[in-house]
Amino acid sequence: MRVADARRFRLDDLRRLATALLAKQGVAPARASALATHLLWFDAAGVASLGIEALPDWLERLESGQVDPRAEGRVVLERSGTAVLDGQNGLPPLVLARAAEIASEKAREIGLGLVRVTGIGPAGSAAPVAAELAVGPFAAFLLGPGPSWSLALPSEDGLPAVFDAALAPAGSRAKGPPPWLDGLGAWAGLLVPDGGWLIAAVAVPALEPLATFQERVSAGAIRDEDGAGRLAPKPWEDRRREARERGVPIALAVWKKWKRWADRFEVELPAPCNR
Repeated sequence: MRVADARRFRLDDLRRLATALLAKQGVAPARASALATHLLWFDAAGVASLGIEALPDWLERLESGQVDPRAEGRVVLERSGTAVLDGQNGLPPLVLARAAEIASEKAREIGLGLVRVTGIGPAGSAAPVAAELAVGPFAAFLLGPGPSWSLALPSEDGLPAVFDAALAPAGSRAKGPPPWLDGLGAWAGLLVPDGGWLIAAVAVPALEPLATFQERVSAGAIRDEDGAGRLAPKPWEDRRREARERGVPIALAVWKKWKRWADRFEVELPAPCNR
């Protein structure tokens, strides 16, 4: 897609469109808005292929019954610092977000929260959920099937530092995860259920002063983007600012897919902001 030639749309307009279309497929308005926000996170992070252009895929999954729009997940086992959440085949990003909330509650109470998630289909990248946890402030780890792993650390730059292989430029994703993460997989696989997820939230202040931890993260933990899926706070903030000020570029092919769904459900399409 040539960004210069693409139509751009305001974030709020795209959120309203996605919310309306998802609601037509049986998703409660508040949950539809949450999923739309999850998708737009990727657009603001500069990973359009995982962002709002994927909305038709979610609409198709809902229509075919691959996911249950009403299921929110059910805690089936719980201890002071751990829990098991049955996703009940709900919308994966929203189920993972709920699991992250449970993990954060436990981490606030005892310093660490671990939640195992079962019963959900393909979720894609959980980077938005990890990033939200890190704002907590927690060190967040979301380990899913295969390469679907997200890590986020709070930094003194406001936004957290995020790692997820899906955030790497498209041409470099085939290189796979870095060696240290690939090696960790053999151990994490013992805790992550087959096809499921493990969400971990670690309360940084329970280990050391938050300020010193944030300084170390900002100084060297994730300083730049080298094609491995690192998202540093400063370039991320620049992309978010551009998305807010200039809108999100949408390719014509993606727009045509949206139009078919909008016409079918009689939902009004927003006007571009760069006509």
